[in-house]
Order: sequence, then structure tokens, then C-alpha cells
Amino acid sequence: MKLLNLLLFALAIPALIHADATTQVLKWKDGKKAAFMLAFDDSAPSQLKNVVPELEKREIVGNFYLVTGNKLYASLQRRWEAAAKSPYVAIANHTFTHKGVNNAAELDPELAKCNEVLYTLKTDRTQPYLLGFGKPGGVPWKVTEEEWNAALAKHNLCNRPPFAGPPINYKSAEQTIATVDAAIAKGEMGHLDFHGVGEDWLVTPVEWFTALLDKLESVRDVVWITDVVSWHQYVTERDSAEVKTLKADLESITLELSCKADPKLYNLPLTLSTSVPADWKSCTVTQGASSASAAVVEGAVKYDALPGGGEIVLKKAP
Repeated sequence: MKLLNLLLFALAIPALIHADATTQVLKWKDGKKAAFMLAFDDSAPSQLKNVVPELEKREIVGNFYLVTGNKLYASLQRRWEAAAKSPYVAIANHTFTHKGVNNAAELDPELAKCNEVLYTLKTDRTQPYLLGFGKPGGVPWKVTEEEWNAALAKHNLCNRPPFAGPPINYKSAEQTIATVDAAIAKGEMGHLDFHGVGEDWLVTPVEWFTALLDKLESVRDVVWITDVVSWHQYVTERDSAEVKTLKADLESITLELSCKADPKLYNLPLTLSTSVPADWKSCTVTQGASSASAAVVEGAVKYDALPGGGEIVLKKAP
């Protein structure tokens, strides 16, 4: 019997080493090849009319950068309050007046007052939490990079990528759609920013926009279409994540996932992939009170786990 146990242990060693060496945090959520974001600036009326219904119909999220202290927003306030209840409308800060600032002292109320309005649109959420931020163009911002970073951190704002969208940067539907293929080819995050859609100002034709949504629908299996906060959370957590194998045998693997980000603000599960022994066909993945079944594909199991959320236990299914 002792000889048999020694033999079994010897056979297990390669599997244990393999599991320990190949647990990794995947680049994008759910193991997608790329990520993509849609953004809409300035609280344009056409976004309520032509954009929100299309996003809801297709279950695609959009980021809406609202200017909450001007007459336009006041005239549309009730409609934005209703729209913000949609899971496909991610509201974000585009400053209170969109007039720019001459110094850091003027910047603070521009961010704080806009945030105050945005908080009233998502009353089901517990503060503090992150909000997206997009710096308006066409107005002066006499603030240093250090002052910008300090102000965004103070108000729990995460900055979006630089503006890029039709009709300013892309002059046709084909050029607009090509940004999706470029993101997939590079395995990176792609994004498009809009103002008016179908009407208002800096107008993108509705036909371009719906063609883009058709494209995104066709690649959902390989593209993570997300909001700016979730993108920022995932990248921040991913880039400082560490996975440790606490225990491993032929029947189970126990892991610990941590990251350096503040858990009060960074609480998005990451997607992990762990290699498992060759005879595993499926397993259960448990972390805290959460448990789910997961299939083994090509010797690995893919699953979501929360950094700092407790031990992760992968257990071979009978």
C-alpha cells in the first residue's frame, strides 16, 4: 500500500507543478480578444432619441458624458433621469458647465457639482464609487497634468482615452466600423466617441451608427463591449494582480488572488485561467458564498474571481 501511495504521489507531481505554473489573469474579461467602448458627449438630445433605444434593443452599453449645469441639461433632465435607470446607460462626468477653467481652484467645483447631479441619477449605488470622466474640447483648461490627476483622484473619477470618433476623425461608415477590426487585430481596447447622432451638432449619420452596432453585435463572442469604469477597474486590478497557489492535488486546487487597488473602488471580478490535471473534464469554482460549475477546455478552466474575495477553490467534478 505504501508503495502504491508513493507511486500515485509521483504521478501527481507534474500535474501539481503544471497547475501552479499556469494560473493567469486574462487580458480581457471573459477571455475576450479585445475590448470596445462607445461614448456620447454633451448630453445631446439626439442621444436620447436615436442612441439609447438602439443600445437597449441590442443590449449594448454606452457611456454618456453629461454636462449637468447648463440650460440644455435642465430642459432634458427628466428624460436623462429616466434613461439613467437603464443598465445600458453608463453616466459620466463631462464637467458642470463645459466652459473650461483658468486654474485648479476653478476645476474642483466643475467636477464636484457635476458629480452631485450624477449621484442623484443612480440612487441604488452606495458611495464612494468611481465615475467616468471626459474632458470637454474646444475650451481652455489651464491646469497642469499633476493638478488634473489630483482632482480626478479626489472626486473618484477615471479618465477616458483621448477623443476619437466620427465625423471628426472618421469620415465614413467604413472608417468608423474599421476601428472594431483594428481593436481585434491588436488585441487592445478600441473606442469611439460621438456627439449628435442623426441631428444636433458634429453629427454622425444614423446609418453609420446602426451599421457600427451591427458590427459590434457580430463580434460579441470575441469583444468585451463595456463601460469606461469597468474597463478602468479591470485594467487597474489586472495590472497589479497576483495569484498564489496555496494547495494543489489531483482532486482540487486552492488559489489566492490579490491586487494593490483600493477594494472600495476596485471591486470588479477578474477572469482567470488555470490549468488542471489531465483527467479533469469539469469542476466547481468556489469563492466565498459564490459557487459555479466550469467546463475544462484544452486542459484549462476559465472563471471569474474577485481580488481579495477569499480563497478560490477549484474542485474536480465527480
